Amino acid sequence: MRLAQPENIHFICCTLMKITQQHLFSTQTTPRTGRLLIAEPFLNELYFQRAVILLVHHDHEESMGLVLNHPSETHTHEILNDFDFSLRIYHGGPVDTQSLFYLHSFSSLSEAKQLTENLFFGGNWDELMDAMKNEKHPERRVRFFSGYAGWGAQQLLDEMSEHAWVCIANYDDASILSKPSDTLWHDSLTSQGPELATFAHFPLNISDN
Repeated sequence: MRLAQPENIHFICCTLMKITQQHLFSTQTTPRTGRLLIAEPFLNELYFQRAVILLVHHDHEESMGLVLNHPSETHTHEILNDFDFSLRIYHGGPVDTQSLFYLHSFSSLSEAKQLTENLFFGGNWDELMDAMKNEKHPERRVRFFSGYAGWGAQQLLDEMSEHAWVCIANYDDASILSKPSDTLWHDSLTSQGPELATFAHFPLNISDN
């Protein structure tokens, strides 16, 4: 890996500062259940670095979301008894990490919460197992998470006002579970037009340039 020289780092920092002054990391879209949150390029908290979060709940009292693009090294068959599938578990967020949550696109599951036209949260476990058995590639229809991301009253809005997150409503909910997680942050930004696409090309660490 080629490291930048000190004088180059100064130039890169000045360039990025000019870009962020000209292109504010923000949208007019407000948080709502089923919408996505995208982390700003330099947010370096462990669970939220370059995170794309699906909001599974949002109201004036609290918000809850699942990080879609931080896979763990653990698979479902390693922690679930009598589970016939080996699907990777994702780090959903820092809250309640000992609990398992799931998103899916099975509209027939009872007790599931509909988030968008094609995405659902939770639901009857036995029915989920039956639905997965009928799928050649169940990993494209369901995703499991350990923990979730949570915000108290006004907390998420405050973080958005500080440009830590942008919220987007226009995305392909029918295919998001089957998209590569390692490019989801970049692809989500570039799909929103030139203003946000600019930030998709920022380096994670300026010394790498």
